[in-house]
Amino acid sequence: MKSHKFKPYYAAVAYLESLARAPHDQAYMHTHKQNPERFVERTRHFIKLLGSPHRGFRFIHISGTSGKGSTVAYTHEILRQAGFRVGSFTSPYATTSIEKIKADDKLIDPLALARIVEKIKPLIQHMDKNYQYGRPSYFEIFFAIAILYFKKMKCDWVVLEVGCGGTYDAGMIIPKAIAVTTNIGLDHTKLLGNTLTKIAKEKAGIIRKNSHFFTTETRPNLLKIFEDECKKKNTKFHHISPLSTDAIPDVSPASLLSSDPFQQANASLAIAIARHIKIDEKIIKKAISSANLPPCRFEIVQKNPLVILDGAHNPSKMQSVVHNLKNLTYDKLYTIFASSDTKNARQMIKQLAPISDKIIFTAFAASGKKSFAPERLAEFAENAKNKSIEKGAVKALNNTLKKMKKNDALLITGSFYLAGELRKHWIGEVDVLKKRMTNCHLEHQ
Repeated sequence: MKSHKFKPYYAAVAYLESLARAPHDQAYMHTHKQNPERFVERTRHFIKLLGSPHRGFRFIHISGTSGKGSTVAYTHEILRQAGFRVGSFTSPYATTSIEKIKADDKLIDPLALARIVEKIKPLIQHMDKNYQYGRPSYFEIFFAIAILYFKKMKCDWVVLEVGCGGTYDAGMIIPKAIAVTTNIGLDHTKLLGNTLTKIAKEKAGIIRKNSHFFTTETRPNLLKIFEDECKKKNTKFHHISPLSTDAIPDVSPASLLSSDPFQQANASLAIAIARHIKIDEKIIKKAISSANLPPCRFEIVQKNPLVILDGAHNPSKMQSVVHNLKNLTYDKLYTIFASSDTKNARQMIKQLAPISDKIIFTAFAASGKKSFAPERLAEFAENAKNKSIEKGAVKALNNTLKKMKKNDALLITGSFYLAGELRKHWIGEVDVLKKRMTNCHLEHQ
């Protein structure tokens, strides 16, 4: 149920999402290889029309196949606890759009977001009619909204998560930034290339001249791509061991950091960046142990029976999910799975089927996104113990919860869109918006 209080916010989000569904936005996926520089040029033009609000910040730009959101979260919290004003921009969101933009310890004020959208609408319409490459895309507009908000909040540091790839990301309008790549895996292959080498070259595009680059990637052939790019650009190359436990404190089991090598790699990157910036070790330790990971990253939303949401949508992310399940105790594991039709669903199912007592294949309802048909997913599950098909994700959830016993567990995974859609059963959009507006100073000037 929507709250009348947030009406301007809902209207702003509806407007932005209508742009995302337009053929103009979908063209990025099909014409990326033809003059892709135009997307960065278009963002640069848009930001210039807005008065160049990106000036005056120090930037950290984070790319990679997996772990970007968690690395952003750790880095953000370290900077915040070190006394800096810090903003971060991530994608996608789990429940509602404000989750993409955070300043200090709060998500963007939804009414502030609505006001920014109203302010920039005329410029979007102007570009649509007059600019050679048309209006900015949904992602480019959200990037601009984030930058405008960070300017308003007087941020010192801004942590940007790459939308897709690196070389032609909207964040490339920033001339100076610390660049970070978590790892390289086969994802977005239609856009970035179908080999690890091609994808690594695309991610290496975020390396700036005369700066610093950090990575936890381990494969020598991929590291050479990064090293060569750093040499070309006179940038310092920092290779961080993904399994380093140095300065990582003992933390609560809820964060899974102490036992999860994947999160440990993300934390190691954030720690290395913090040391480079000369942040005190005590602050680093405290921040790492208290950082909240983003929603739908092995998020436990219910106990007895246990329900876990994870937006893992590629084989390397799924490897992390399977690892984390080993730390939990349950009788039967039910899995609800859906996947975008561009993802390697077969490989993800291959990992999940042997550990799932029952796997339910479904489809998500995200607007403008195409799900694999559940029947096709079921065909991939040759090694499943017990499988079924449910066309609607909400129905799949309700039916599964009815069957579960107190000591069972349910994993919802395969797509961030699926995890976000079903998260609303426990945490709705209004819950997130109300929580943001409770007991805090509102930026209503």
